Amino acid sequence: MPGTTPGKTSVTCAALVASLVAALFGAAATAPAVAVSDPPQPPQHIAGELIRGGADGRPHQVFCPAMQHVYGGGFEITAPRGTRLGPEPTDVLADRPNDNATGWIVAVHKDLARRKGSRDGGPGMHEPGPADLTIHLVCSDDTMSHGA
Repeated sequence: MPGTTPGKTSVTCAALVASLVAALFGAAATAPAVAVSDPPQPPQHIAGELIRGGADGRPHQVFCPAMQHVYGGGFEITAPRGTRLGPEPTDVLADRPNDNATGWIVAVHKDLARRKGSRDGGPGMHEPGPADLTIHLVCSDDTMSHGA
């Protein structure tokens, strides 16, 4: 090449290659590490506390642990000791996830009746009161299921 010395061109090319290599390795060394998160945990069943008289037709709610969302849910109606469930069918008013899928809402109505021979009021005495309620839900780390 006219006007350049062979030694000067070699040094310039070597410097250019060295700066490119340094840039590549430097970028690789300073690039953020890809975060490896824990795999999602399998859905877990959660039973809420027994709500005495909870089958009263009003909404009751149980929440998933923090950072988890509802995968599904339901409820259980039971009669306290000394009573039995009344003969009328259960009236389910709500049984669904809440609006942001962090908990499960249940509103159900079911009355009780005393068992025959009960000491608390004579044989066959009817006690018009709501049954006990337990809300069950399944929580997951997976994507929220709004309106499931």
